[in-house]
Amino acid sequence: MENNSAKSLPIGTVVTLKGSNQNLVIISLLPVAEIKGEKGYFEFGAATLPTGLASEDLIFFNRENIENIIYLGYVDARFQEFMGHYDEIISKVEYKRMAINGILED
Repeated sequence: MENNSAKSLPIGTVVTLKGSNQNLVIISLLPVAEIKGEKGYFEFGAATLPTGLASEDLIFFNRENIENIIYLGYVDARFQEFMGHYDEIISKVEYKRMAINGILED
C-alpha cells in the first residue's frame, strides 16, 4: 500500500520509512520528545517489528517520512472521532512540531 495523504494513521499501522526496509508498528500518536534539550512533538511513535518495544526508546517520525503503509491499524469510532478533531487537537499542542533530524520546524 502506497503512502497516502491521511492526516494521521491508527495505532497498529505498520509502515516503512524512506531509506529503510525495517517494518515499524505505530504505538503512539503525537508523542512528545526531548532532543538536544528541546521539547517538541512528532506525529508518530513506533516500535520495530518483530520485537516490538524492547527498550524505552520509541522511533519518532512524521507523515513525510513514511515510504509505505504495509498494514492499516485499528480504526474504531473513537479513532474516527479523533480524526474529526485532528486539526483542532494539533492547534492546541503546546510544543513545536519536530522533524526526524531533531530540528524544530516552524
